[in-house]
Amino acid sequence: MTKKIYAALLITVLAILSSPAQNRFYDTHRDRVDQQREVDRKNREAVLREVKGFIGDMNKRIEGSSGLNLALPLDENEITGVTEGHGHYTGAIPPKIYGYVNTSSLNMRSVDDQRSSLIGKLNFRDRIEILYQSDKIETFSSVTSPWLLILKDDGSEGWVFGGFVSSREPAEPDKSENITDWSIVIPASGRISSRFGYRVDPITKKRGSFHKGIDIAAKTGTPVYAAEKGIIEKTGFFRNGYGNLIIVKHEQDLATYYAHLSEILVRSGQSVNKGTLIGRVGSTGRSTGPHLHFEVRKGGKAMNPEEFLK
Repeated sequence: MTKKIYAALLITVLAILSSPAQNRFYDTHRDRVDQQREVDRKNREAVLREVKGFIGDMNKRIEGSSGLNLALPLDENEITGVTEGHGHYTGAIPPKIYGYVNTSSLNMRSVDDQRSSLIGKLNFRDRIEILYQSDKIETFSSVTSPWLLILKDDGSEGWVFGGFVSSREPAEPDKSENITDWSIVIPASGRISSRFGYRVDPITKKRGSFHKGIDIAAKTGTPVYAAEKGIIEKTGFFRNGYGNLIIVKHEQDLATYYAHLSEILVRSGQSVNKGTLIGRVGSTGRSTGPHLHFEVRKGGKAMNPEEFLK
């Protein structure tokens, strides 16, 4: 019975905590983090003294009992969180780390992936608590950053792209990163058959060709809608592979391209709203079958359309 009581006490005074993950806000909060680590170091030493004294006392009590000998049951470096002089876990909490949204608005998603469900939006200068930094790193608009799990003041949690969060309260939106407030609708019903980025060219079969948009496979004649309000900049047949093409100019130096159309239903200079019928899916130009080739460009540079889709 005595052995069981001591074993239970031994379990009570031991606590194993994972090391705090480094993140890009560490330098800003270095002093607070270092202070917490010093407290943890002293607590660990106190635990070791207490547990080693207990084990030594127990070994004296059971000496000669079938060769039984107790030893420290875990790595010394993994013990932390127990206050000196007491056998209770303190629940030591690392200092909270906050960040601020530095763009006009920021999508909050269900997981650390830009294709995941949109579960909310943050506004410029919103203060958020940063709970965790993902190992997943992505590049949006030439900004490379990990995803962050954040907590809002209302208690809701979600994932945001860390490139749009700063460690200090910003004075004005970062215009070079201000894209997440521009949400578009997918312009045609169908299946995404080819995504943005490097791929095997469907016609030449060569590797390493860069696809500047996404392809949405659909039947010929499927309606194509404007992804956002704007002005029709160009329409017509383009011999560079696009076939029948519509270019819509939008605010923030953004433009959308709708290629391989079977029909063009708008004219240059016409104003359109989000969801306006502008054309129909086809297979004109450099195409292996009916689909819509859809691009988003900012200042002439091709962007990943899926970054903007609702």
